[in-house]
Amino acid sequence: MTWMKFALWLLGIYSTYYAALILWDYLRLSRGEPANDKHELTFVEDIEPVKSYFEEIVGSGKESPVAFSGGVSLKQLFNLAREESVEYIKSVSF
Repeated sequence: MTWMKFALWLLGIYSTYYAALILWDYLRLSRGEPANDKHELTFVEDIEPVKSYFEEIVGSGKESPVAFSGGVSLKQLFNLAREESVEYIKSVSF
């Protein structure tokens, strides 16, 4: 048996198998048997929200030394480096 003959036999067996499955589904639906396609997952949680006291413990955060967060332009970056607000010479370790 050559590889080509083996591949053709395998293709024929798979084709017959899948054709039989499709035919079986078609005949089952045409006879009127109910399809079990109504699988639904439902989750019911009886959880009530609880107020977090994190803000009261930490504070409002207005006394933070960070004055600005987010992106800066290139000109602002050089100004921050000149004011020594950022450390720009340190090597990066991986």
